[in-house]
Amino acid sequence: MNMSEEDVQRKLRDLFSDERLGASSTLNPETIVAGAKRRRRRRQMMQTTTGMAAAVVMLGGGLTVFTIHDTDNGAAFPGDQLSLGVSSPIPQPPGPASSVPPAYSSAPSSIHASAPPPSTAPGGSVKPPKSPTATKPPAQGKVTTGALLTATGFGKLRLGMSEAEAEAAAGPLRTKQVRGACTYGYAEGSAVPGPTSVSLTESAGITVINPAGKVHTPEGIGVGSTEAEILAAYPGSTKDGAAYVAPAGAVSAYRIFLSDDGSAVSILLTSLDQGCQFG
Repeated sequence: MNMSEEDVQRKLRDLFSDERLGASSTLNPETIVAGAKRRRRRRQMMQTTTGMAAAVVMLGGGLTVFTIHDTDNGAAFPGDQLSLGVSSPIPQPPGPASSVPPAYSSAPSSIHASAPPPSTAPGGSVKPPKSPTATKPPAQGKVTTGALLTATGFGKLRLGMSEAEAEAAAGPLRTKQVRGACTYGYAEGSAVPGPTSVSLTESAGITVINPAGKVHTPEGIGVGSTEAEILAAYPGSTKDGAAYVAPAGAVSAYRIFLSDDGSAVSILLTSLDQGCQFG
């Protein structure tokens, strides 16, 4: 309950005039009230001055904690703890040292290396780490053994030659047989790399050249070549029974015969438009 100054003075007069005190007091109620007012004003001024000083120190030097002291009774009033980027540690009570680490301590962070550091070039530029080199597929194995069979012929024999032209180039055809429209013969000698069977017609000339020995094509296909190598060398090849028909020229093709394991065993040259046997 708040009391006015007049109420305070009246209470003091009644107290000092009480006969139970046994003596008349020389204290003046007005003097006591006036002294209390002076002490209250001084305390308010001190609080104001202290607050202003704390604000000035906080702005100039980063003070984080200040305390207001009452000069009359010595009581301390802790002010608000102001943080300027640094947190204050929590005060510990007196007594034996505690084994608990401070609240603001932190364990060192561990660093895990996930990749080797990039290398630095002599000029100062940073080179990115090298990626594993991709494994290149093995190069296609080219067959070069045996005689060369081209898209046009074998030795001096050429597709389209008449019988007379063929005998003029390679000599008389041996074991010559005529079956229907087709004539079959056998050529050998220096004009051809090896013994060769031929098929021809009167209208189209030589339509089949079938060497008896090992041969290879300019693209490296020969005896022992795999199906994958044949298809890589001649992408337009088609399967015909146990053989691949691989386009060789504008009017010719290779007929590549395969064994049971899929490798080439023999090759002959044929015209695209022909109806004779292969010899």
